Amino acid sequence: MTMTLSALVIDQKAVGILDRAFVEDAWLQKFEVPQNTDGLRRVESNGIVYLLSEDADLDDGYLVINTAMFAAAAGLPKPRTAFERVIRVALRHFDRGIAIPIQWQPYHVGSRLSVYAQSSRDSKQRIYFDQSPDDAGNLYAFAVTSNPEDLDRVPEDSALYRRAVEGICDALLTDPPVAPPVGNFGVLLSEPLGVWLASAGTLQEWYDQRLNREQRKFVDQPHDRPVRLRGAAGTGKTQSMVVKCLRDLYADADGDKTFAFLTHSSALAHAGVRGMLHALDPTERWTTLKTPSGQPRLWIGTIYELAQEKLGYEKKGLKPLSLDGRDGREYQRMLIEEAISQVVQDPRIVLDLFPSCPDFQERMTNRSEDITLIDELMNEFACVLDLEAIKKDTHEANRYARGSREPWQMVLPSEAHRRVVLEIHDVYRARLRAEKMLGMDQMVADFDGYLGTHEWGALRDRDGFDLVFVDEYHYFTRAEAMLLHNLFKTRAQVGGRWPLLMAYDIKQGSNDVAISGGMEKFRNPGVGESVLTELKQVYRSTPQITAFLRDLDASFPAMDLEGEYATYVAESQQDDGETPTLTIYQTDIKLVDNVFEQAARVAREIDGGGSQVAVLCLNETLFDKIRVAGRVQDKFVPITTRDDLKELSYAKNKCVFSMPEFVAGLQFHTVFLIHADSADYDKDQGQGTRRRYVSRVYLGASRAARKILVSSSKEHGGPSQLLEAPLANASLRRAD
Repeated sequence: MTMTLSALVIDQKAVGILDRAFVEDAWLQKFEVPQNTDGLRRVESNGIVYLLSEDADLDDGYLVINTAMFAAAAGLPKPRTAFERVIRVALRHFDRGIAIPIQWQPYHVGSRLSVYAQSSRDSKQRIYFDQSPDDAGNLYAFAVTSNPEDLDRVPEDSALYRRAVEGICDALLTDPPVAPPVGNFGVLLSEPLGVWLASAGTLQEWYDQRLNREQRKFVDQPHDRPVRLRGAAGTGKTQSMVVKCLRDLYADADGDKTFAFLTHSSALAHAGVRGMLHALDPTERWTTLKTPSGQPRLWIGTIYELAQEKLGYEKKGLKPLSLDGRDGREYQRMLIEEAISQVVQDPRIVLDLFPSCPDFQERMTNRSEDITLIDELMNEFACVLDLEAIKKDTHEANRYARGSREPWQMVLPSEAHRRVVLEIHDVYRARLRAEKMLGMDQMVADFDGYLGTHEWGALRDRDGFDLVFVDEYHYFTRAEAMLLHNLFKTRAQVGGRWPLLMAYDIKQGSNDVAISGGMEKFRNPGVGESVLTELKQVYRSTPQITAFLRDLDASFPAMDLEGEYATYVAESQQDDGETPTLTIYQTDIKLVDNVFEQAARVAREIDGGGSQVAVLCLNETLFDKIRVAGRVQDKFVPITTRDDLKELSYAKNKCVFSMPEFVAGLQFHTVFLIHADSADYDKDQGQGTRRRYVSRVYLGASRAARKILVSSSKEHGGPSQLLEAPLANASLRRAD
């Protein structure tokens, strides 16, 4: 008779190994692993399984899990997702340089912590942890509930924890089985995701042999000034940043300098950047470095995670509204839709404002037929109203309503148009408050205020940084950029300049955040005049894909951005490949069926399988429809937020299905760009709408290393006008 397993115990080094494992739901029944694989061994005793690294020690920290949370009775729709979250919380527990994503909405009471168990907005299940069981330094994941509960009232099986911990010593002394088991274990131990993003080579090999002249110039920059690293997709910006970060960290002879590596995406920070660091130094010495006062010398995460850490929002029960995924965007759309519905029925607005802008009234009344309206309002909120904290009935609102507008902004020709937008924004903000949601711009404003307090002034030289790296700087708002100088220790200043290192490509931004703050955000974001290093050699894409990107680049609206919107001049360093192709389908159904059939075939034929094949949809509405379509659901792994990137590990024979913005920073062997339709783009649209659409196509195409297949549907007007130049220049050819 097989004993039911009651607990799982993992030492802190094994936690890191399991963080990069591919786990199937079935594995969570017995937790079997191939013996002597990646230094991990399994010991079972009295219904408790111990997964131990080869260096496990009695004095290490341990994660203890009550395995009842993975039983069918717990009702978890995706047990492996919950397990991955438990592992991430354990990483954070043992390494304060790691953050818990704000989308998980961590909540603290005393030593107890809870996070959401799944990413789905429909799921309310939460996982509960004791961060100091029996006043020890271990972590105990003890329960799952179907709905959020008072942390103090969730029962904790302390006897199970003690029994599990008491068996650690015997487990450490137990020899592994002589004959290792064979078969399918439901777990595959692997390198971190970021290793896929990095080319092979140690830190020293990269510095001595692999960096080109421009990259080497950037890596050798001293810490006495801000530096901006500009380059098209695939030129190695993130790789250069990671090499410089690790090299400078190890070169610090005093051992007391602290570095921050900030990104706009939690997934890029924790899966991508950490994995790239692992590729440069598999010993991960950078995770163990501490200052004399015990502070981690390298902090990696998003500006929001840093704000959350300093302000403690999770302890106050406040929920940030994510801007980094489909759930957050869908929720924001719903709030704006509700705000429009209220505004068009308000007698005061109907009688006072709409007579002066009947076209706008008609557009809002028929908004179900105008898919760009809410997109444009979201952009206006993010890049103007929220960015500049403009509220109705204020001096700033009057200036907004009567002032001049930039060509990239939403087309609002009269004061009445802008007053209506202010009304929509006011209702939207009220609904946010009613839901106790915190907008990201509000979070940043609070953080900026905190960095000006006496408290931060007293803590700055202990908790601040000597060097700050910012990847994907084009996604940072002006408000986010202007608070960065306050993150530095006072000693980091040299002649009025702070060592801020920024990597960016404005043309990859699918909204107007990058340009809404003006070019001063790049030249001098409050840290002193910056020095430019530009990368011009593409390492990701073939010459044929580079030529296609060059023709897409020519379609960007002409914009005077003081040289920052430079023409695409990168040259490919890769071998020749196939010319990108365009296929035109009679119907949407034929397009979807054929593309996913082709994608599955490519996934079977290439190294890396489905994780190297991406189907990227250029139309948000159609993406949502296809994502839930039963006819193809079994053929893809959906990536609907950048925090879903670990799902790439499970692609296998399925392809990845996403939108370009959710896979920014990744690369694939083959990319299918679907629904490049004329219905979504024409040359008579406003400059801002055209720029954002071209950016989405450019971003999607630039994810491909070897092959691009573009498709359009006659149901949506056939091929987009954007493809005319590539077709004319033969950088894109029509398929048979």
